[in-house]
Amino acid sequence: MKLKPLATLFMALSLSACSGLPEQAFNTDLDKQTCCSNLEALPLTTLSTPFHQQVVVDAELPILSDAVLLSSSSASHQALPVVGYEITSDAPFALLVRSYVDNQALFAASVLVYDENWQLVARYSAQDFEYHPTGMRGLERIEKVITINPQLNGAQYIVLASDFSMLGQKLARQHPEQVYAESQNIIGSKQLPLVADYQAFGVIEVTTSASSNSAVLTLLTELGTQTKQEQNSQMTPSTSPEALDEWEVFQSQIDTALENNDVQQAAALANQASQQGYTQAKDYLVEQLAK
Repeated sequence: MKLKPLATLFMALSLSACSGLPEQAFNTDLDKQTCCSNLEALPLTTLSTPFHQQVVVDAELPILSDAVLLSSSSASHQALPVVGYEITSDAPFALLVRSYVDNQALFAASVLVYDENWQLVARYSAQDFEYHPTGMRGLERIEKVITINPQLNGAQYIVLASDFSMLGQKLARQHPEQVYAESQNIIGSKQLPLVADYQAFGVIEVTTSASSNSAVLTLLTELGTQTKQEQNSQMTPSTSPEALDEWEVFQSQIDTALENNDVQQAAALANQASQQGYTQAKDYLVEQLAK
């Protein structure tokens, strides 16, 4: 399905960027955490498509040294918190990793891809991530979209860890007034340089989608947590035949709108269904877009 610009969809779903991340109290005491001796012992989360997860990276997570991660005796042997994922399908997919700027600091994200024997086949440093200021498409962050094709390089596992080489370095940021001035094609007032420190702890988001639909990654990120919260906070409508028939009507109308490439209409229908108690409507729309 050919997608229209997602800005229209964001507007239709009445989504807006938050002013900031919730305050996080990071556990930085790596000495009290039991380290994994090898990669095979790392707890793994199944990486499906689509998938969305926000992770607080601190010493509560499993700890591995960079020497183990890189299979290199010449590494620094620095202990690092890590997050592990297992790929269970041979189908290619797009992986979006975001690291958010919070209180003049951000997690120095590194993505490591391994084959079934835990041999490193690809590595992406925090330097490879692209910077995005706060705006309609989300909070201030760095992010990287990676195409994973297990059939080409045998990718089986993905590990997210802090990039030790970036710790202590600074990210050059854009001042919000500068961003606004550029969006309005005007000359803004000069601002002092704005930076953020790369750190070993922080907040990241992991999102996947079919590789042919990489454009929906941002939408999945924006909706991933919200729809789950709505499902937990709202009562499920009656499962009477009448209620089921009404939901089937909404499904059919959403499908028709997407077949006609009318994403705005599909979003409006998903909104309407959600307001009437069918909280699965937005998840259904996201799943259809991600196919």
